[in-house]
Amino acid sequence: MFDRAMSAVIATAAASAAAVMAVFALGFSLYALIEPSVGPAGAAAIVALAAAFAIAVFALVAALRARKRERETAIAQAELLDELPMGLGDIARDRPLMTLGITAAAGLLAARHPTLVRDLIHLVARFGSRR
Repeated sequence: MFDRAMSAVIATAAASAAAVMAVFALGFSLYALIEPSVGPAGAAAIVALAAAFAIAVFALVAALRARKRERETAIAQAELLDELPMGLGDIARDRPLMTLGITAAAGLLAARHPTLVRDLIHLVARFGSRR
């Protein structure tokens, strides 16, 4: 288990080092290509501009992918809510007299058996705090 984790860390580090070397080589080759025509300062500025442009494109692609994932998640959540049966809020809105009766019965139960209600509240609070 530890060997597999270390192998993954080493592979990730090697891939990152290769990516850094490739970016550095690309920047240096761009500098060497442009330097004779615009001078050292101009070439350095153009390399910096190219790097900033590449970062901006990468950020744009990442943002678009994140938006797409958020949109897909919202659509899946909306479909799930549409498939669920009627919730408590919908029942209370559609059947107010039944809701009043249930509330009255719960009040009577709480008045007759307060320890049961206390235990139920503790149970709900325990499961609610884990989220």
